[in-house]
Order: sequence, then C-alpha cells, then structure tokens
Amino acid sequence: MKNTLTIKALSEASGIHLETIRFYEKSGLITPAKRAENGYRQFTQQQLDELKFIKTCRSLGFDLGEIKTLLRLQANPQTDCTDANALATQHLHLIEEKIQELIKIRDLLQGMSQCENHHVEDCLVINTLKKA
Repeated sequence: MKNTLTIKALSEASGIHLETIRFYEKSGLITPAKRAENGYRQFTQQQLDELKFIKTCRSLGFDLGEIKTLLRLQANPQTDCTDANALATQHLHLIEEKIQELIKIRDLLQGMSQCENHHVEDCLVINTLKKA
C-alpha cells in the first residue's frame, strides 16, 4: 500500500462505500483527510484503521453515537475502560432483548406457516394476523 490512498482505494481496502466514508469524515468519526494540490483527499493507514474499527462496531450493531464514544476512548489508551465495558454491557442487554423478541416472532411465524387450508377465510396466516 502506498503512503496515501484515494477515497476509491480507501473504499476498496475498507469495504465501505465512498459516500459512507464522506459521511463519516463529515461527522467527525474519522480523521479528516489531507488535500492534495489538486483538491483530492489523501487518506492514510490511520483512516483505514479507523474505518475498519467503525465497520466492526457497526457489524455488532453499535450506533454512531456509541462508536464516537468508543473511538474517543480508543484515542486515549491510558483511560480507564469502564465506559467501554458499560457500553458493551448495555448493548449486550439490548441484543438479548432483541433475540427474545425474534424468538417470539419466529414461533408465531412457525405456527402460522403450517396452514393447509385452501381458502383465505380459513387461512391460519390471515386469521392469526387479524387476532394479533
């Protein structure tokens, strides 16, 4: 990899869409790029590392506010990690709640999908949805 990357090369290396990179830069999630004499953005390994971190956070379902907090904590490695642990624990509880909701949805859909009636008036799917 060269010392600097174009936004296209950064997008390819990170797997993040160009517009998303621009949004992250505008939002202050990644370090602003330097500009070449021609006005093009010049990104470095630092921005690539930041994007990979953000991508991992997003894949775990952290929202942008939580990611900003985690990035701020990461930028200060000597800081106590209590806040990071609290964020992860809070997020874990939310995920566990979502899992329980999804299990209920799955169970309802499994019951509904067993319909063997041929007419809508007797349809298990329609009648279950009307009662829910």
